[in-house]
Amino acid sequence: MTMDQDVVIREAGAGELAEIEELVQEAYREFKPLFPGKVWAAWMENIGQTIRDLGGILLVAENQGRLAGVVKFFPEAGRSGMGQWPPGAAAIRILAVSPAARGLGIGTLLTRECLRLAKERQISTIFLCTGEFMHAARHIYEKLGFHRAPEFDPHPGPIAYRLDL
Repeated sequence: MTMDQDVVIREAGAGELAEIEELVQEAYREFKPLFPGKVWAAWMENIGQTIRDLGGILLVAENQGRLAGVVKFFPEAGRSGMGQWPPGAAAIRILAVSPAARGLGIGTLLTRECLRLAKERQISTIFLCTGEFMHAARHIYEKLGFHRAPEFDPHPGPIAYRLDL
């Protein structure tokens, strides 16, 4: 568990899954105009499945008692359902911060917690895919030392990043 002022990072509880899914949908809603309806619906369905999937560790950021952000950490990247990652690597998925909580550093705290968990498990590389249009997320990843890994880009679609710990 990580704490920064009023923000607590912790594992999500089973009773919070619907609220978490709503938070991700709200956070990603600004991107909806970029996608045809069917593609958007499929993406939102995939997010719901990823949230409910028992693989990985679903982390939430709580700010003053309210859910403010979420990320899913997969100690085994191959279980993430996104990307073709090498064995022994970890992966991050669905980093999202509530629009009301943006600018507070919550996305950075959640990502740092994933890095901490990877180091704790002696995992040497962590991967993720993100949308080229997700400028705020890409800024966080690059600031923390992630580098583009185009050799792992799924086609068509998102772009891959990696960080060697």
